Amino acid sequence: MNSISLAISPCPNDTYIFGAWIQKLIPTNTLALSKVVYLDIQELNTFASQGTFDVIKVSAAHALTLLDEYNILSCGGALGIGCGPLLIGLNEQLPIESTIVGLPGQNTTAHFLFNYAIKTKLIKKYLLFSEIENELLTKKIDAGVIIHENRFTYKNKGLKLILDLGEYWTTHTGLPIPLGLILVKKSIAPHVQSKIASIIKESLKFADENQSSLSAFIQSHAQEMDIEICNMHIDLYVNKYSHDLGNDGKSAVISLFEELSGKKLYKDDIFINI
Repeated sequence: MNSISLAISPCPNDTYIFGAWIQKLIPTNTLALSKVVYLDIQELNTFASQGTFDVIKVSAAHALTLLDEYNILSCGGALGIGCGPLLIGLNEQLPIESTIVGLPGQNTTAHFLFNYAIKTKLIKKYLLFSEIENELLTKKIDAGVIIHENRFTYKNKGLKLILDLGEYWTTHTGLPIPLGLILVKKSIAPHVQSKIASIIKESLKFADENQSSLSAFIQSHAQEMDIEICNMHIDLYVNKYSHDLGNDGKSAVISLFEELSGKKLYKDDIFINI
């Protein structure tokens, strides 16, 4: 196999991690990218369910449904440390009656974390993550869960924090928040899967050592074009777990999967051939 297809989000953490590979700034040992697409996380989840791409970023909460077709790579993903999706509103309290909450996709980790923290039955409205702030400001929804760069900009629009859902998860589990994971098709030969993981790690290493050379590429794909916001996003979501999940990261993913499945799982059941 000489080429693979790749699907990631246009968010700064993904373009930071994969930018050197995409722009051919590192050697790839003849493994080329035949196609690269940038999609909203809910769109990525949908395409992953269809098996459209060889390597794809997905919501950690959706990855559990994909393990028959995909392996989880131990690098390239996004795990938060005491941070994550934010539940926000026009006020600091969640309205009690007939509350409509905007969520960035049905199969997202943000949706799972909302359900994990908020047990009250509310009306849910699924939106693109970039639409949620405006839906709040125009009072089409009463509260909303925001992800990505919006966590750095919502206060400037007069919106208030109700609950940090990622902090809630970490406080109750003692684990980092599994936000997004990188999957690779099981049908790809194991040695090629290993090569893909090595390239992702090399791409991330290049970014860490040459961040300024990726700035234009990252900004060209980001919703929020301000370089300071992009850098804040990268600093928050690109961390040691992006280089390697490690035991803590794997434990966090397993805990998430156990909450979703309602049964005990083991590392050997989940993290194979990575």
